[in-house]
Amino acid sequence: MLGPMKRTIFLAPSLLSILALAVLAASPLGAISLPCQPCGGIRVIDPDELNNTIGAIGNLAAGTLEPGSPLFVAWDLPLDGSADPGPAAELFAAGATPWMTLVFRTPAPLTQNLDALQAELGAAAKIAAAAPAGAYFQIAWRPESGVTAVLDPAQYGFLIKRAAVVLTGAAPEGKVATGPLPPDPAFLTAFYAEEIAAYLEAVALAPAAPEQIAAAVAKIDELDPGRPVVLDALPVPVEPGGVLTAAAKNSTAGLGLTLFATPAMEMPEGQSTQVIVPPGGTPASTALPALVLLAREFAGDLSYDPTSTPTGAEAWAFVRGKDLGVRVIAATPPGTDEVALLFPDAELRRPVRYSYFARKAAPPSGKLVGGKLEVRLAAAAPVEILALERPTAAEREGVEEKVTVSGDRGMTVEEVLRRLQAFEDAQNRRIDHYQAVNTTSLRFPAAGTQSIEATLEGPYFVERGVPPDWVWSSLYLNGVRWRSKSIPEIPLIQPEKAATMPGEITFDKKYRYTLRGSDTIDGRAAWVVDFEPVGAAVATEGRLYKGTVWVDKQLSSRLKTRAVQLGLVGEVLSNEETLLYSPIDADGAPAPWAAGSFILPLKVLAQQILSVVNTATIVERDTRLTEVKVNADGFAEARTAANASDATIVRDTAQGLRYMVKDDKGERVVKEGFDHDKLFLAGGLFYDDSFDYPLPLAGINYFSLDFKGTKQQVNVFFGGLLLVANVAQPRLFGSKFDFGADAFALAISGSDQLFRDNREVPAEEVKSRPASFTLNLGHPVGNFFKWGVRYGLVSTTYSKADTADRDFSLPSNNIAQRIELSGRYARAGYRLDLGGSYHRRSKWEPWGLPGNLDFDPDKKDYLRWQASLTKTWNLPKFTRFSAEVDYLSGSDLDRFSKYEFGFFGASRVHGYQSNRVRATDVSAAHVTYGFAFGDLFRLDLEADAAWATDEDTGLHNELLGGAGIAGTFIGPWKTVVNLDVGVPVAGPDDGVVLYVVFLKLFK
Repeated sequence: MLGPMKRTIFLAPSLLSILALAVLAASPLGAISLPCQPCGGIRVIDPDELNNTIGAIGNLAAGTLEPGSPLFVAWDLPLDGSADPGPAAELFAAGATPWMTLVFRTPAPLTQNLDALQAELGAAAKIAAAAPAGAYFQIAWRPESGVTAVLDPAQYGFLIKRAAVVLTGAAPEGKVATGPLPPDPAFLTAFYAEEIAAYLEAVALAPAAPEQIAAAVAKIDELDPGRPVVLDALPVPVEPGGVLTAAAKNSTAGLGLTLFATPAMEMPEGQSTQVIVPPGGTPASTALPALVLLAREFAGDLSYDPTSTPTGAEAWAFVRGKDLGVRVIAATPPGTDEVALLFPDAELRRPVRYSYFARKAAPPSGKLVGGKLEVRLAAAAPVEILALERPTAAEREGVEEKVTVSGDRGMTVEEVLRRLQAFEDAQNRRIDHYQAVNTTSLRFPAAGTQSIEATLEGPYFVERGVPPDWVWSSLYLNGVRWRSKSIPEIPLIQPEKAATMPGEITFDKKYRYTLRGSDTIDGRAAWVVDFEPVGAAVATEGRLYKGTVWVDKQLSSRLKTRAVQLGLVGEVLSNEETLLYSPIDADGAPAPWAAGSFILPLKVLAQQILSVVNTATIVERDTRLTEVKVNADGFAEARTAANASDATIVRDTAQGLRYMVKDDKGERVVKEGFDHDKLFLAGGLFYDDSFDYPLPLAGINYFSLDFKGTKQQVNVFFGGLLLVANVAQPRLFGSKFDFGADAFALAISGSDQLFRDNREVPAEEVKSRPASFTLNLGHPVGNFFKWGVRYGLVSTTYSKADTADRDFSLPSNNIAQRIELSGRYARAGYRLDLGGSYHRRSKWEPWGLPGNLDFDPDKKDYLRWQASLTKTWNLPKFTRFSAEVDYLSGSDLDRFSKYEFGFFGASRVHGYQSNRVRATDVSAAHVTYGFAFGDLFRLDLEADAAWATDEDTGLHNELLGGAGIAGTFIGPWKTVVNLDVGVPVAGPDDGVVLYVVFLKLFK
C-alpha cells in the first residue's frame, strides 16, 4: 500500500475547500488508478478498422493523441493460436490503450483439464509478450461446453490467478482485468474469498440497473479499496456525445472506465456476463471523435469536483491535480440554442470550448454575475466540453501555493507473490531443458569431530514435463574415489515429497504468507516473506513446509529459500533445506542479475535428522549444480546415451528419488522401493595397552531398514570376539516415538589399570569384561531436537591381573541398572548433546587394598551428566574442519564409574588407552582438520586436550593431550579401509592406540 502521504498547503482561504475536496476525491492509498477521469473506450470486432481512424480523428480534433493515451479499445482474442497480436501495437502507436480480451475455453473443472489450460496459457503468454507496455489483458472464461449463466467464483478465481501470473511474467508492465462479472455482492464476496485481489489491476462489471451497479461498486470498494471498476459494455448511444455523458455519470458512481460496444458484436447466448448490443446503435467510427476528445482532455490526475459543477445544464466537473484547472461535461437541454452555465467559483477564467465533431463553434463568453462566473455557449451542441483555468500563485500577488505529495509505495505480500510467480512462470517457459553436473555430498557426523562423507556426482537432466534424472558416474567416500565401474545401490533414506511446495503456482489455500520486511542478500535488496501451512492443510495434507523466501525487489526472482518440512513420517524426523539462487547465461557462465539471465538454485544445503536404530542420526546434504547448459543441442542424445549405459540412475519422482533399472527390453523403468537389507564383511584389528594383544575384528555386519517387511530396523555385527546388535521401531504404533533395544558383549577381558599421582600402580590392576542390554525410547521436539530415555542393564565381570597385589580385593561382579535422559539439537553444522544418567549396582562390596578410601558403600549408586557442542565447517575439495568442546561431571563416582579417555571413552584423547586414566570432572576440546590427496587417500589430523580433575588419583585440572591421524582409502576387492592411530602428547599416559578396519559390501 501507499505509505504516508503528506500535503503541505499554503493557499488563499477561498481555495482551501476546493483543494481539500480534490484530495479527498483522489483514489485511496494503495489504489492502482486509471490514467484519466472519466475514462471511456470502445469494444469492437476487428480493431484494424480503428487504427487509421483514430489517428485521423486525433488530428481533426486539433491535437494528436500520444501513443498509449487512455482511449481504450477492446476486442476478443481466441487462444487457439490463431490470434494476431499485431493490431495492439498499431493501436498503441495511433494513440490508444489496447484492452485485449483473452477468451479461455477450457472446460470446468480447470484443475482436471490442465493440459488444455496450459495450451491456452501458452498462447496468452505469446500475445502478452508481443503487446505494448501498459496494455490491459482481460480474462474471459467461455468454456466450449457447460456454459452457464453464473460463473463459478472458485473456478474463475483460479483462472484469474493462473492467467495473471503468466501474463505478468510475459509482460511485466501489463495489467490484468476480470471479464464482466455479475454485479452481485454475494458473487463478489465469494470471488474475492479466492484471494484474487493482488492479481488484478481492474474489475469489470456487466451492465445492470443503477441500484445493482451501486451495490456491486460498494462491495468492491469494501473488499478491494481503490481498485478501478469498469463497466463492460454499454451500447454506443445514438447521439455520439452520449458516450461523454455516460462516462461522466458512471464515473461519479464509482465506475472508472466505461466501455461501449458496437452493434455488430455478437456474444455467446446464455452468457450473462456479456452484453448483446441491440440494433439501432451507432457505429464505432461516429463515437470515436467524442472518445478521442475524452482521452485527450480528461487524461491525467483528475477528480470529480461537485463544488465546481455549474448550473444551467446537467453537468459534471473534474478538477486536475497539477494546476487545479477544471474540465466540464455538460448535457444541454434539448432544443436549446444558447446555454448559460453559472459556476460558483469566481476565480475560474479563460473558458475554452471543445467540439467532438467537425464544426466551427463560436467561442464561449464569460462574465461575473453576483460573485459567480457565467459562461454562455451559442449554437449549443447536445453535449458541450469546456476547460477553465484558475489563477497561478504569482497572479495571486505573492500568495504561496505549494502542494507537496510524498509517498513511498510499499508492497503487500500478495503483490510480492504474484510478481515472484510471474517471474518463475516466464522463466519456466524460456527453459525447455537443461543439463548440469550434480554433485551431492552426504555427511554423517560420527563420534566427536569425526564424520563420514559420501559424495555422488554425475550428469543431471531436467526437462519440462519430465521428472529429472540423475546419473551416478562417480562416488567419493571421504573424498576418495570409488574405483569400481558400477556404484552400488544404497538405501535411499529421504523425506516424502511435500504435497505442495511453498510458492508453487497452485493457488490453493494450503499456505499462509506474511511479508516480514526487507533484507539484503549478497548485495541484493529483497522482500522477506515468511510462509507456513494453514492448520487445515497440515491436518489433511501433511508434509508441507514452513520457512522464509527472499524475493529480489528488482527482478522478483528468488534469492534464497529456507524451509523446514512438517508432517514427516517414517525414519525422517526433520528436514530443513536452504536453496541459494544464482544468475547464469545459457552456457552456465555467471551472468548479471537481469531479466535475460537464468536464475536457478545452483546450491542447496539441507539437514535431515533420521531415526536409525534409536539414534538421532544427522545427515548434512550439500548439492551443487555446475556446467549448466540451458536449451543446448545434444540434450536428448546425452540423456538417451546415459539410459543405455550401465550407470546407476535415480529419478526424482513425486514420491522421492527412485532407482531407474533396465527391464527385459533394456529400457529404463522406475524401480519401486529399494533393497532395505545390506550385508557387509568386516575385518581389522584394535590395539591399545589395555589388551594383551591386538584385538582382531573379523565378521559380518547385517543392516536392514525394514526387517522382513515389519518396518523395524536391525543392525547386527558379529566378529567372534565382539557382538553389537540393535533393533528399533522408528514409528511406534504410527506415532513419532521410536522404541528399540541394544545389546553389547565382548568375549575377552581388558586391563583396567590405575594411575595415581602420575604413576602407574600395577598392584591395583584388574581385568574386566562388560556386557549390556538397553531399552530405548525417543521422540523429536520441533524440527531440530530429539530427547531420549534409556533403561539398561550393564553386566561387569572382574578378574585379577597378573600384576595385582595378593591382598587386592576385586570389585563385586554386578549388574548395574541405568536410567538415562538425553537430548540432541542439531542445525547449521552445530550439534549440541546433553545427557544425564542414574546408575545402581546390584552388589557393591569393599574392593581394593586394605584401607582403600575410594570405596564407599554409598557409591553403590551414582550420577553422571555431560554436555558437548560440536561445529563442522565443510570447505571446498573435501576439506573439513571440526571443533568440539565437552564438559563431564558426576556425583558419587569411584574408580569404576569415573570418566575414561580411551578410544571408547566419553571424551576421547588420542593415544590414551582404555581403562587407565580417570576423572570426576572433565573439560575438553577437540579439533580435526581433514583433506584428500587427489582422490586416492584422505587424512584427518586430530588433536585433543582435556583438563581432568580427580582428587583420588591426584589430578588437579591436569592437561591430557593427544594427537592422531585418521585415514581412508579404497583397498583391493572393493574394500573401504579406515585407520586411526593416536599417541599421547601431554599427561600421564604413553604408548599408542591403533584401529584398522576393512569393510566390504557383500550383498
